[in-house]
Amino acid sequence: MNTSKKVTIGLLILLALALIAWYAYSILFPSGPVLEAIPNPVRNRSAKDWVTIEKDIQQNPDRNLYFGDMHVHTNFSFDAYIGGVVADPGLAYEFAKGKAITVIDKEVKIQRPLDFAAITDHSEYFGELYSIQKKGAPNHNAYLPRYFRSIGFDTIKQRDMFYRLLRNVGKERAHLGFFGGYETTRSTWDVEIEAAEKHYEPGKFTTFAAYEWTLGSGFAHTHRNVFFKNMLVPDYPISALEAKNEVQLWASLQRFREGGSTVMAVPHNTNYSEGTAFPLTKADGSPIDETYVIRRSINEPLAEIHQAKGNSEVASVFWANDEFADFENYNSKKEVENDYIRWALKKGLEYKHKFGINPYQYGLIGSTDTHNGTPGNTEEDDDYIGNHSLVDSDPQVRVKREWILDIDKKTYDAVNPGGLMAVWAVSNTRTAIYEAMERRETYATSGGRIQLRVFAGMGFRDVYENHEAMVKDGYAKGKPMGSTLSESFDLLIWAGKDPESANLDRIQIIKGWYDGAELQEKIFTVALSDNRMPSPDGSVIDNGAVVSEQGMWDKSKGDTELQVVWKDPEFNPQDEAFYYVRVLELETPRWSRWDEIKYGVKYPDEVKDYIRERAWSSPIWYSPNKNI
Repeated sequence: MNTSKKVTIGLLILLALALIAWYAYSILFPSGPVLEAIPNPVRNRSAKDWVTIEKDIQQNPDRNLYFGDMHVHTNFSFDAYIGGVVADPGLAYEFAKGKAITVIDKEVKIQRPLDFAAITDHSEYFGELYSIQKKGAPNHNAYLPRYFRSIGFDTIKQRDMFYRLLRNVGKERAHLGFFGGYETTRSTWDVEIEAAEKHYEPGKFTTFAAYEWTLGSGFAHTHRNVFFKNMLVPDYPISALEAKNEVQLWASLQRFREGGSTVMAVPHNTNYSEGTAFPLTKADGSPIDETYVIRRSINEPLAEIHQAKGNSEVASVFWANDEFADFENYNSKKEVENDYIRWALKKGLEYKHKFGINPYQYGLIGSTDTHNGTPGNTEEDDDYIGNHSLVDSDPQVRVKREWILDIDKKTYDAVNPGGLMAVWAVSNTRTAIYEAMERRETYATSGGRIQLRVFAGMGFRDVYENHEAMVKDGYAKGKPMGSTLSESFDLLIWAGKDPESANLDRIQIIKGWYDGAELQEKIFTVALSDNRMPSPDGSVIDNGAVVSEQGMWDKSKGDTELQVVWKDPEFNPQDEAFYYVRVLELETPRWSRWDEIKYGVKYPDEVKDYIRERAWSSPIWYSPNKNI
């Protein structure tokens, strides 16, 4: 072979190798992200004629009580996937219905199945997670998806990738380089929709199309869960990578409505928002104005008051006069009063006085925010697998490990099993439950199943022959929790214990009002167990209930039901006001105390041994404005 032929063959080989290298490089390191817009119409994605099916479900005009979890993450949430969670939306719904699933290497089963649930995976990186997990998806074999799949339970890799993505969401707000386009976002949304449709059983178990819009990272959570009433939904959700503040989020929801959707957003984890959940200014720094409060009031009828990353009612650092404020308090590095829902409820009265619209007229709900795909896993006394994969998966981890979002804290400083959402609805269907959410006939629990009803009206009786008579009188003579009235009223309140928890201790009413100059609040203890009465100064004598070293609570103390008709002794018809009910149980062991009893670990002395599980009603509002 002559020299020229050798050179030619050599060059061809080099060219082939170069082409192979280029091809391999292009697969491993795609030139994306692909950000070209694609149509996003609202379409009916119903698998069946649910409207007709729902009409055949028996309805109770006095409404039934249903418990659910509307804040659930699965393997299509980037933080859950990084943490090693493998449960997909379908498995999560099966868990909610009572089926055992595997979390890490342990089988977990809910003790009491739920009535309804929604999977709220982070819409940020929907498309990327589809490419990572679905063979044949765009860029499935790129380097970074391969790296994601290699993480497994490598805690170093988990932490590194978790913080990298948090920076992306919070500061850069950009898709990852291998993002294959919004068709992949749509593909993940298809999985979510198909799971909701498959597991919807009207009258037995209700599901919703939903997602989480996740703005902020690390220490400033400005998050909303988005819920659709039915399957008139967009082809794909809008994330915080596209809608970069709450005003842009609301604009996206308005576009969905124009296409036929019925949709709402629900803020959550406000205790961890550093003032961004209920801001003092708009995102651009300009003052809150009438347009802002109108948009917020249209889009956000509910707020989540309790979840696995802490309680958002109040914090003891700002509410020292509330003896029950120190309940699963967990804050970011920057503690501010306007992180908390009681502050927002009061501030809303001021905006109502100023603009005629209350942007914070919130009904209240609770949920778990589980990142294990385990909706409703709230029992304090079970094996408690936690809600954040390896971060809180077993007692040895919970007692030693730093909290993933703040390494200055331990996991036990930050977590709890989470809450539940309760609704009073005519039936267990999407339409009925969503309409209960719209009218705010909802309440939150700290994870148990306290029963709670509140009516505002006149002419209630102090004693009723039975519960059914009380409820009928409540609806006939008054309005339920979540309502607004413009005339004076009494409150008819009834609470029943969770059958599997401690007896009830007391009912409190938290009143907030705006007198035209100042925002004020006051707590009234209106019903007590064991025939006790508040002292003239408002203090309450302890009833002597104790919890044993083995974790058994005193079943001889407390009441199984509490009922009261209450009139505000300081009512001023000129003041904008709200009243919400807080029901407290007697003390039971906290999950950390159960860890000590069952597994022999030891938490620091400052970690609470006991808690009072509780429920929070949606408020009743009073407004002197007749145009409400």
